[in-house]
Amino acid sequence: MPDIEFLLDENVLGLDRYLDIFELKYRKIGDKNCPPLKSGDSAVAKFADKENLVVVTNDDNLKKQCELFGVMYVFSDLTDFAKKIKKYADSQKERKVNDNNQT
Repeated sequence: MPDIEFLLDENVLGLDRYLDIFELKYRKIGDKNCPPLKSGDSAVAKFADKENLVVVTNDDNLKKQCELFGVMYVFSDLTDFAKKIKKYADSQKERKVNDNNQT
């Protein structure tokens, strides 16, 4: 089975520093031999299909193009991510209040 390689859409480009930690293979929109920044979603999906890449995006339109062309993708819903961060922040506040009440 070949190694999985990802294609990072331009709206998730900061993710590359985390992928480096796990030594995952990826390319980014705008890299040499990749679609340039501001490429259309259809061009990105076609490129990923041709290169057998898994697209990582939070762009609903690109997700739809991937589905149309049968391209594998990972969709990161930022709303869901923001809710998880908020929940974590609230839990930390509650923990501090509980810690202060115990002292």
